[in-house]
Amino acid sequence: MRIRPFDYWAAPGLNEVLNELDLHGADAKVIAGGTDLVLNLKKKNVQPRRVISLHKLNELDFVQSDDSRVRIGALTKHADLAANPFLKRHLPILCEAVGLIGSWQIRNVGTIGGNICNASPAADSAPALLVLNAQLIVASKKGEKKIPIESFFSGPGETVLEAGQILKEIVIELPRQRSAGCYLKLRRRKAVDVSLVGVAFQAETESDGKTLAKVGIALGGVAPTPVRAPEAEAILVGLRLDEAITKVSDCAKIAVKAASPIDDVRASASYRRTIVDVFVHQCAQKVLRTLKNGGGN
Repeated sequence: MRIRPFDYWAAPGLNEVLNELDLHGADAKVIAGGTDLVLNLKKKNVQPRRVISLHKLNELDFVQSDDSRVRIGALTKHADLAANPFLKRHLPILCEAVGLIGSWQIRNVGTIGGNICNASPAADSAPALLVLNAQLIVASKKGEKKIPIESFFSGPGETVLEAGQILKEIVIELPRQRSAGCYLKLRRRKAVDVSLVGVAFQAETESDGKTLAKVGIALGGVAPTPVRAPEAEAILVGLRLDEAITKVSDCAKIAVKAASPIDDVRASASYRRTIVDVFVHQCAQKVLRTLKNGGGN
């Protein structure tokens, strides 16, 4: 498949990117790792007149932290995130999720920002970022604004990004008390594939270490966008860990309702409902028992 000719330009910095996007609008696309854009160019799903490369923007390739939060540049590669010692210690669920994206070749060139902005319903980073309540910093010529990731996805392959805007960084507040998380992904056996179902479960205790203060459950690959399951989360919040463990089955069943799984060529809605039920149950049991036994971060 031949790609329609386009003008290519490697931007030297973020300001120059924003100037170009402001000038060309919808006729311009940015490329980072290119693992999604190149395929879409071949399929002619997108046909920009100008492609702006971000590979020189080292200013957007970083993981920085302080006592309360971590900031991740949009151009940080999946492989670097999966191996980052700080993230493995404080936000291991994110390392688990990005470590399952594609093959090692894809993880070495693909970026966290690209995975988010491609807006695949099955994006592995999205459920983990949803349960971590990530905030996205979006930049344009008009300035910057913060968008909760829960409000970012508007449909398959669609986001609330407007012409002239670019994702700059992801901000995640660090857990204040003991926490644990788990991400499970179903894909075709022994295949490098997008997820048929992805489930992320994150929990944080109160200061007593025995009561659940926060619970996050997010699902990927089951609906037009990655989704949270707030009603399922509410079942567990405020419970002591012993009691919460006994409510896991109820929680999983409510999560299935929140998913409203879709039928497509890769899996039926019925099959996805079954997997959501099983995965939420497995994730919750693992996380809650970890916290009960004094583990976690």
